[in-house]
Amino acid sequence: MSKPELRAKLAALSFSEKIKILEKLRDRSLAIAASGLRRKAKGEAGNQKTIAGDSPFVDKTITPK
Repeated sequence: MSKPELRAKLAALSFSEKIKILEKLRDRSLAIAASGLRRKAKGEAGNQKTIAGDSPFVDKTITPK
C-alpha cells in the first residue's frame, strides 16, 4: 500500500477507530519500554555518561552521584 493510499484509508476512519489504533500503538510502546528492548541514544540520557563495554555492541550507562 502506498503512502497516499494509507493516508486516505486512515483519514476515512471514524474518530473512535483512530483512538483504538492509537491505544494499540501506546500499549505496544509501553510493552517495548517495559521489556528493555528500546535503548536510549547516546546523549539522550541527560546527565548520565555512556561508556564502552567489553564488547563493541555493549554500552554501560553510569549515573554520577
